[in-house]
Parts: sequence; structure tokens; C-alpha cells
Amino acid sequence: MDYFPFLQKQLAVIYQSGQKLRPWLLWELHNPWSRSAFSVDSWKFLDLCQSSELLQLITPFIGENIILFDSQFSPDLYDTGKSEISWKSDRLRCPVNPLHGLVVRIPFSDLINENVKFIYKADLSGEQVIEVKFGQLICHNINLAYRIQGIENLTQPVEYVIRYFPATSRYLRDPSTKLHHELTERYPLLNYAQMPLWLVQGEDKANNDFVTGFQPKAGRWIGTENPV
Repeated sequence: MDYFPFLQKQLAVIYQSGQKLRPWLLWELHNPWSRSAFSVDSWKFLDLCQSSELLQLITPFIGENIILFDSQFSPDLYDTGKSEISWKSDRLRCPVNPLHGLVVRIPFSDLINENVKFIYKADLSGEQVIEVKFGQLICHNINLAYRIQGIENLTQPVEYVIRYFPATSRYLRDPSTKLHHELTERYPLLNYAQMPLWLVQGEDKANNDFVTGFQPKAGRWIGTENPV
């Protein structure tokens, strides 16, 4: 799948003239049961997330048993913590036990220039800098502390971010836990406790719940009537 033109086209659909931009249009893009599915082609996003080409690239980092649970366009322009000088990580957005996960960043925008840098904290060697380049994937641990430099004047996202976790961890569904309270406070328009999971490779080793989050009616295909 030649996914760069696809990602550019889908972002253009979201930002098309006359459409009011809503934050949820940038989230859960791979999920045909999400609110974004009424604007974008979530089935093709899902195809990308579970493509053999991509899974082959990430298997050495996460293992043979892989679960997909989240994706979005980034930077999230509705994220109050988007300051490029602030360190952050994606660990809160991965409610699994034990905590393991992988983030895949796919830069696809023509707005990317030499000023856009992915800066992260290495354990022993201090800060490391990667120049963000069109089409050059960046994979990192869910715990990694990072910041993205050179995005302060962007008016649109420039990358597609996908989050996976190994199927040796269990996704936490109980909304009463402290973790989900923190997630609700940080992302009030997202319900991580109800997110559907996709076993995209291998076997589930942690008795995960693959039923929650799916609805009897999927989001419509673009250009067609709503499903019956």
C-alpha cells in the first residue's frame, strides 16, 4: 500500500473548506466504529496499521504477538500539552499491565522541513536528536521522554502516529482505576477503557478483552449511504 498519498488525502478531507474541525476527527483513525470514521476511510487506516510491511518492521522491537489499540494524526492541535519545549511520553495513553508498548510515527506532510526535530532523552547519553523527514518512520518505546521541535507554527498535523502493545500484556478495562481517571482528565473526549483492540499478529497471551468497543454498526464507507 502506498500510504503517503492516502494519508495526505485523508488529512485534506478533515481540513476541507467549510468543515468545522473537531478534535475527535484526528483520533482513532483506524477504528471504523469511531466518530472520525464518518469523515475518513477508517478501513484503509486499519489496513495500514496491520499491513505486513509495517508489522515486519516493528516485530524486532515489540515481539511476534502484537495488539493495535490507538492511532491519530499528530501533533494533536487540540492537545493542551503541545508546547514544543515540554517533555512528554505516551505511557499514560497505554493502559496495559505490565506496561510495554511501541509508538510508530509516520511523517507524511509536505509541511515538514529541516527545522522539525524529534528530540528524546537517552538513559546514559543525554538528549538525542533525529531530524524528522518525509516518509522516514520513527519507532520508540511507550515510556520514552521526547519533544518535537519546529512545530510551533504548524496549522495542520504532519505525522500519523500508531500505538501497539505486546500481547503478553493485558489491556486494563476498569474505568474506576486511577489510571483511567488520569486519562479522562487528560483526554476528556476519549474513552480509553472502551477502546477496541485488534490482534494484528501472533497470539493473545494475556486473556485480553477483544469484544468491548465494537458496535453492531460500523462507520460508513466514504461516498456511500449509512449502513443499514
